[in-house]
Amino acid sequence: MLKEFKDVFAWTYKDLKRIPPKLAQHKIELDITISLARQTKYILNPNYATIIKQDIDKLLAVIFIQFVEEAT
Repeated sequence: MLKEFKDVFAWTYKDLKRIPPKLAQHKIELDITISLARQTKYILNPNYATIIKQDIDKLLAVIFIQFVEEAT
């Protein structure tokens, strides 16, 4: 059934034509009265670092995710 109606589904973000980004995006509202928690930095296994970087670069290229500056 999926193969029969494959033109109905959006398989990538680019397939969502004529849908405003505001409708497709999620926004997390933060409570500014709560102080931020600092987590210890995690050292990523070097074997996986390049794979994860490639995946993140793909998501950035199609504007599925956006870079956000770290709050200081």
